[in-house]
Amino acid sequence: MTPALEVFFDEARELLQALETGLLALEQGTDAETVNAVFRAAHTIKGSAGLVGLEQVVRFAHSMETVLDQVRGGHLGLDHAAISRLLEAKDHLRDLLGHAEAGTASPSDPALSEALVHLAGLAARPAPSAPSPAPSAPSPALSRFHVRVRFGPNVLRDGMDPLAMLRFLEKRATVSKLAVQFSCPPDASFEAERCYLTLDFEAAGTSREVLDETFEFVRDDSELSVEPIAVRTEQPTLHDSQGHAEHFIKVHADKLDALVNLVGELVIAGATSGLLAARTRDAALIESLSALNHYVEDIRDSALGLRMVPIGESFSRFRRVVRDASQALGKQIELEVRGGDTELDKAMVDRLADPLLHLVRNALDHGLETPEVRVAKGKSPTGHLVLEAFQESGSVVVEVRDDGGGLPRAKLVKKAIERGLIAPTAQLTDEEIVKLIFVPGFSSAEKVTDLSGRGVGMDVVKRNVDELRGTIDVESVEGQGTTIRLRLPLTLAIIDGFLFRVAKESFIVPLDLVRECIDLMPVLESEHNHRLDLRREAVAFIRLRELFGLSGERPGRESVIVVEYGDRALGLVVDRLVGASQTVIKPLGPLFRNTKGLGGSTILGSGEVALILDVPQLLSLAESTRASRAA
Repeated sequence: MTPALEVFFDEARELLQALETGLLALEQGTDAETVNAVFRAAHTIKGSAGLVGLEQVVRFAHSMETVLDQVRGGHLGLDHAAISRLLEAKDHLRDLLGHAEAGTASPSDPALSEALVHLAGLAARPAPSAPSPAPSAPSPALSRFHVRVRFGPNVLRDGMDPLAMLRFLEKRATVSKLAVQFSCPPDASFEAERCYLTLDFEAAGTSREVLDETFEFVRDDSELSVEPIAVRTEQPTLHDSQGHAEHFIKVHADKLDALVNLVGELVIAGATSGLLAARTRDAALIESLSALNHYVEDIRDSALGLRMVPIGESFSRFRRVVRDASQALGKQIELEVRGGDTELDKAMVDRLADPLLHLVRNALDHGLETPEVRVAKGKSPTGHLVLEAFQESGSVVVEVRDDGGGLPRAKLVKKAIERGLIAPTAQLTDEEIVKLIFVPGFSSAEKVTDLSGRGVGMDVVKRNVDELRGTIDVESVEGQGTTIRLRLPLTLAIIDGFLFRVAKESFIVPLDLVRECIDLMPVLESEHNHRLDLRREAVAFIRLRELFGLSGERPGRESVIVVEYGDRALGLVVDRLVGASQTVIKPLGPLFRNTKGLGGSTILGSGEVALILDVPQLLSLAESTRASRAA
């Protein structure tokens, strides 16, 4: 593909998502800002597709744009059926773009095109009357204005149509004394895609707000002067009013990954230089390298910040899933999104999309009941599904909550026995019963549906979250609902670590998870149950020397690093504490990839390799060890 096509398809995907989000918002209530945003998305796709020669996309997007233009002009009301038809059109537009990107033949849908034409033809029908609004401030007085708009050079390239804007204004104002000026160069410097147009006219029976709305889509690249006829005072141009607007630049993800890798190597090189400087005992050199490392840390944080994106973009995609599923299942479901501005590494957000989809589908199909069942239980007929994200203890927590029927323990055990997953005489704890839903091939559904029931969902969630070095917790009360909590690290690239040694080996744990470090005193230690009495708090501990089979005698004085993950704490018995260390996470080789308790490796300034501990796995190991000892 040409660079222009690559940019077009990348932007088109974002515009399609904005189109879907806006249509779903319009189903809850129509407002001018959302209508304009939806119209602008369809209009920009059409204009940009025309510039790259995708005529089939242009024709179909034009049909959508026509309908949305009627809505924007107040001639057509959007009911549930119309929203459904526009969402279908959005999906078909996505398919057209997908085929165009793949270079395959694009399918046509004459029935859908005719439906859009019919929908636009209903513009003659008056829009449904809205309930009388509450008393508010009086609307702006209508008056007469002198308008001069000099369109920017990129207006046509951006898919905007100055003539369409003028026609839109003519529906809401009386336009007179129109003067058209073309500032075309007479020589060969003329560009066919450049806009040389300036409009000068008078608009009567309208307001300043209407004029601003008319030229809203070109405000960043044009100059607009609006003066009341009676006052004729100089108004600041719209272009000048955007000096404080935010500007964005798109960068390919591979370039960001390369930048982070280079910063990681810079961190390692800085650590090596620091060790060499310490050996020389040159105070000036040590001070200089200390300042350099400070700037390296700032560069590291900035580079990682470039990869952080709000998780709300991923959450917003599920509004369509909930809408379609609730119709298919005959359920009334309300989706609530919280903490959408919580930031997470872009790579993790992308890899979370599939697990979250499985969790949401299971909540819709298995968790939330039909209105009749809910009313019989004394609940509201409308089920409530919550997607929430927040930061906690150096990690990001993503929760999927519903107020449905909860996990039926007896049914889960029965299905597990039928499938041969557990023995009929097995005595399982409540936690072990709940974890059955993550066993590959397990499903409690009575029948297979389009949403779930094939037993290939929750095990995928567990596997993907494990690959992201995260954990899954499930809380469920029968008859009241279920909460599934994913806890994930903030980034997969560079972390602040805490370095320590056991025998001759070096290990690192994420510094954000370290609560405190103490000496292991005999009076605090109980070798029988591996518990510490830490200020009247019982904390389990494990000896890393025993866990990894490291040889050598114990030192005379051992230390305990108390790590905390969520609401759980664990003590790690080590030989020697070293201190904080910037850590570049490297993947493990095949030999160690399946070793429990290890999450990666790093290279120290001395050139040694240190292993990074996976604290969630260590917590699970400690719990299983304690349970086996109790048994």
